[in-house]
Amino acid sequence: MTPKDKAKSIIHSASAAAGSVALSPIPFTDAALLVPIQVGMITSLFKAYDQKMMQGAIRGAVWAVAATSFGRGVVGNAFKFVPGLGTVAGATISATTAVGLTEVIGWAIVNELETGNKVQPGDIFGIIMNAVKKR
Repeated sequence: MTPKDKAKSIIHSASAAAGSVALSPIPFTDAALLVPIQVGMITSLFKAYDQKMMQGAIRGAVWAVAATSFGRGVVGNAFKFVPGLGTVAGATISATTAVGLTEVIGWAIVNELETGNKVQPGDIFGIIMNAVKKR
């Protein structure tokens, strides 16, 4: 199995997990669980491409993922405060956002790893933020 095949499986598995977590009807409970899923995905992608993640890169990934997850999840979580239909709409928006964001982050990392260059610790934050801005 090629690194890109492994990456595809890693990204889709993480996206499915992120979507499942975001379906929670309780406002803002998903953010604390999305960050470890997405950081775990990034770490697994590095392993698939035989690259090591340094401590600084992990910190950069955590900050970038936390910032983007919180910012993108505010709208869906706000809906969850409205009982009934608002809860369903909020969960749907949050899940869709979590899946899309996880896919974007994963493929942005893969595109960088595919170049064959070593990804430096400070690069992760920029890679994630640039990918999110483009979407």
